[in-house]
Amino acid sequence: MNLIVTSGATREPMDAVRFLSNRSTGATGATLADTWAARGHSVALLSGEGAVAPRLVRETETFSSAEDLRARLERRLAGGRCDAVVMVAGVSDYRPENPTDDKLSSEPESLTLRLARNPKIVPLLKSYSPRPLRVVGFKLTAHADEKARGQAVAAQFAAGGVDAVVHNDIEEIRRARVHPFSIYRSPEIAPQRVEGAEALALALEALLQAQV
Repeated sequence: MNLIVTSGATREPMDAVRFLSNRSTGATGATLADTWAARGHSVALLSGEGAVAPRLVRETETFSSAEDLRARLERRLAGGRCDAVVMVAGVSDYRPENPTDDKLSSEPESLTLRLARNPKIVPLLKSYSPRPLRVVGFKLTAHADEKARGQAVAAQFAAGGVDAVVHNDIEEIRRARVHPFSIYRSPEIAPQRVEGAEALALALEALLQAQV
């Protein structure tokens, strides 16, 4: 398969030196990409600035903001060579509405920052590809019970553009010895549970190949 994997966090600029971001390290995406490359797949990894680097993947690209990631994905998918996109990246939901090219003063006692909503990237991906494309989305929750997790996953399916959703919860990640993942093929079907990014890579590989 020809795969695109995104990993790491976006950086939404406030000014010339500051940005808003999140805690995504890119470790899961790098492991997925390396595992698939080792198994003979063609893999391109788009990773955020400062994200964990892959060991085996040679085709890499660095993105900054959510809009930058979206534009890079659009360019790559327009070529029509990609079979699937696995969206592991932690994409910021919001960005500063009016970033400045200068440096904001550090003198004021307080600073009010107005945020604007970033458009969702995942629902757009299939429209960028001239051939059928499979898309795996990722959904992270925080301290969510089973009902809330199911609702979050169902909302991502409802937004459109995904063939599968991988869910995890930040509290569960912190408690677990090995990073757990739940793979949903549909909101109505019980998820497949796996532990560790390598196991996730094998499970997603089987799922994507079955959908060809």
